[in-house]
Amino acid sequence: MSPRPLIPALVAAILLVALPAAASSLIDPGPFGPTRVSLVDGRVIDVPAESHALYRMLTENGRLYGRHTPRPPEAEAQAGATLRSQHVRLWSARFGDRPRTPELAYAPPVEPGWLSARPGFRPGHRAEDVFAAPGQRVLAPATMLIVHAGYLSKTAGEAVVGFIPAGGGQVKARYIALVHIDATPARARLGEVVETGTVVGFITRGDEAVVGSALGRLPHVHFAIQEERSDGHLTAIPIWSLLRRTMHGAGRAVSAPAGHRRPRCDHDASAA
Repeated sequence: MSPRPLIPALVAAILLVALPAAASSLIDPGPFGPTRVSLVDGRVIDVPAESHALYRMLTENGRLYGRHTPRPPEAEAQAGATLRSQHVRLWSARFGDRPRTPELAYAPPVEPGWLSARPGFRPGHRAEDVFAAPGQRVLAPATMLIVHAGYLSKTAGEAVVGFIPAGGGQVKARYIALVHIDATPARARLGEVVETGTVVGFITRGDEAVVGSALGRLPHVHFAIQEERSDGHLTAIPIWSLLRRTMHGAGRAVSAPAGHRRPRCDHDASAA
């Protein structure tokens, strides 16, 4: 038999072995190791070292175990910013020269869905909740590199986190977090750049979300966008007006249907 038919199979096998390594190399765990977290419903989650490191990069506050965890010293917060800055070059290279999605062209993170009547952005909740029925698709609002897909923290549960480097009309690097969702279908995309509107997860029922602070809440995706400041730290940006504009433009509901009220969702959106 000619060896030529074996070549495609060998190439495929090599890629299957190489891709997980490439994905895991997106995040250097730094000083962290695997962490075991016990949830209020009795489940125990083993958080990989890479997820722990990314959580620190995004939050700079170490609330992996829940929102009542004491805030760490400023030195630790700075260490989170430093760890993140060490990854920007790699992530930017992965993103490549793809066009950045203009903010006015961002897609709603879920369709159909609805917003609360007033902005939900406030201290302790620096994001907006977009409500939708369980099973609705969660979409990438912009072209982004997926740096995380899966369990993130006790307050976030499962989440997808995307990175968009500065450039192409976007002044600062951005981090997009889609939180309290079923991220399982997105895990295969870790390390890939996905286009605007790509399905990255699904809305869960409140009692299905793997998150202690959201059990029993009205189903929603917690949507946050963070930008880098000049001092290297991250700041969350208000997006209620942006969401109203994009959801209205898509012909979708922008306020809750009759009988629905916005649930209380107490966690720091800058903590994803």
